[in-house]
Amino acid sequence: MNNKQVAELFIEQHVLQPSQADDVLHEVDLNGKTIAQAMVDGGFVDELGFYQTIADGLATEFVDLAGKEIAPEILRLIPSGLARLHRALPIGISGNTLRVALVDPLDLRAAEDLRFALGKDVDVVVAPGEQIEDRIKQYYGTDTSSMEEILKQLGEAGELLQLREGDGAAVEKEANATPIIRFVDLILYQAIQDRASDIHFEPFENEFKIRYRVDGALYEMSPPPRHLALPVISRVKVMANMNIAERRLPQDGRIQKNIAGRHIDLRVSTLPTQFGESLVLR
Repeated sequence: MNNKQVAELFIEQHVLQPSQADDVLHEVDLNGKTIAQAMVDGGFVDELGFYQTIADGLATEFVDLAGKEIAPEILRLIPSGLARLHRALPIGISGNTLRVALVDPLDLRAAEDLRFALGKDVDVVVAPGEQIEDRIKQYYGTDTSSMEEILKQLGEAGELLQLREGDGAAVEKEANATPIIRFVDLILYQAIQDRASDIHFEPFENEFKIRYRVDGALYEMSPPPRHLALPVISRVKVMANMNIAERRLPQDGRIQKNIAGRHIDLRVSTLPTQFGESLVLR
């Protein structure tokens, strides 16, 4: 969570005075504590009170996950890669609204990304961060998904194979299709987890390669179907606020995104090739 945002929320909730908030932030910077621990140590709140205050500030519900079991059918609503990517734990569903506990409930972009990726409304609730992290490890495991598993999660035989190349509005629609959003998010997650310095999307005549560089060496992910090159590259261009209709000229853009709890700033470059645009993120 953004420490300054949290401090401002606690001032708004009349838990801290501005001078006390400054002291808490100084303690965080000086001793490397989390802001939750600094507030608990300072006697301002206990641990559960810290999260209850955040819930009150966001006008949402506080949920104590201790002793709470989550049904498998609820857990299946968020694929493991997305759960780890956004540090998100589904805890219930009502109609088309999925109740999700986020490690960072102040991260509005994570909630929006989940809404687009899952095709459902998302109601963010607040729970202790350690409880959420422990449950994600318990239910989803800790290893990054292989590309084969990612393709399986996205329904390669169904949703993905229904996507075909088009232009104009059709390309934009496919770039914002649920399986493509999930696929790109999970590629970024896997590359970040593996500490990649850059990611390459390269279309060829009969294949679509995705490679990422770690310690100077290029590693190739299991290749997705060739027809996904255009919607996948278009999705990255959408994220970078680039013109997806322009595929004949080089373009540059930028993506700022929270991935697995880290703020990532990526530079994006495209280059026209004989078989479509290639794209690099650094």
